[in-house]
Amino acid sequence: MVLRLTDLVKTFPGVRALDGVQLEVRAGEVHCLLGQNGAGKSTLIKVLAGVHQPDSGLVEWRGEPATFANPQAAMKAGIATIYQELDLVEDLSVAENAFLGH
Repeated sequence: MVLRLTDLVKTFPGVRALDGVQLEVRAGEVHCLLGQNGAGKSTLIKVLAGVHQPDSGLVEWRGEPATFANPQAAMKAGIATIYQELDLVEDLSVAENAFLGH
């Protein structure tokens, strides 16, 4: 198992963005997150990327419990994220924009 999420919860003032999320990802699998606005897709990715800390639950990365204090720690562990709110540099290619800052 590359990634396992067990009972992941994240709450913001007045909003429970993640409520007991369960997910398992094996090597070579591709997963897609679908849902309405406000369903928690971006929050889940930001928890995995170290932007937010879960309020409870367990993240296991490569078979070990994992907590990423910040995006740099997640990236060092091998978790890369491209955010949907990405500001693009017009003079760069798609690939160059995707790897900007790396």
